[in-house]
Amino acid sequence: MSEGAVCLSRIIGVNTLVFNEELQTGKKEQWEFFDGFARIGFPFVEVRREFFRNLEEELVQTREMAKKNHLALFYSIPDVLFVEEEVNLHLEKYFEEAASLGAEQVKLTLGDYHSFTPGGVSSLMKLLEAYPAIKLTIENDQSLKAGSAHALTRFIVKAHEENLPVSLTFDTGNFSFIQEDAEVAARILADFVNYIHLKNVKLVAPGAIELALYETGDIKMDSVLAAFKEHVAAVIEYPCETWDVLEKQYHRIMKL
Repeated sequence: MSEGAVCLSRIIGVNTLVFNEELQTGKKEQWEFFDGFARIGFPFVEVRREFFRNLEEELVQTREMAKKNHLALFYSIPDVLFVEEEVNLHLEKYFEEAASLGAEQVKLTLGDYHSFTPGGVSSLMKLLEAYPAIKLTIENDQSLKAGSAHALTRFIVKAHEENLPVSLTFDTGNFSFIQEDAEVAARILADFVNYIHLKNVKLVAPGAIELALYETGDIKMDSVLAAFKEHVAAVIEYPCETWDVLEKQYHRIMKL
């Protein structure tokens, strides 16, 4: 594939972070954007737990609005898989919420991973077997300990040796915060990635990084995407704030 080419067959979804300001200020609920997401053509939405204020009520409302608009749902959790080197005790609660939501996937970051204990493997396997319709994917964060290509490779290789059905979410922008090259990381991690967070960044001053649109940041996003197989879905995960900007970004990425 030549540089600058994006697979037309890649599925592109949307993370509700695109309307970050309205959600942070409480002006809207996540499900209130679903009609517009469907109109643009997004097939799935990744909702964020931190944007729910009345969790149980909104899980149901979100599920119903997704069903109405024929949108699949993914669930982003602002928490880690490992706490003090043990599997997070809240994990079962998160999967229960995902099931109530009707979500197909739960995403966390790695956290305090050192190694898998036999008990950790057993508890995680039991949970994943209890929710076979929900995938677990782990995202690189903005730390060397849990966000570098080396750290993620070390974790995922061991997880697969233990036959745990876990995959990686590749956040294109987070590598910049730890001074790693996203293109190099993509080539290292590609075989383990089931999901991509599209996020460009721009160095605006020494040590100061801010989010950018797909084509206006410092990362060559098309080249990064080219490292992944066509079946790996991607999601727009950066503030757009207006419907016009979001729709243009969607068509830019899809090359329509």
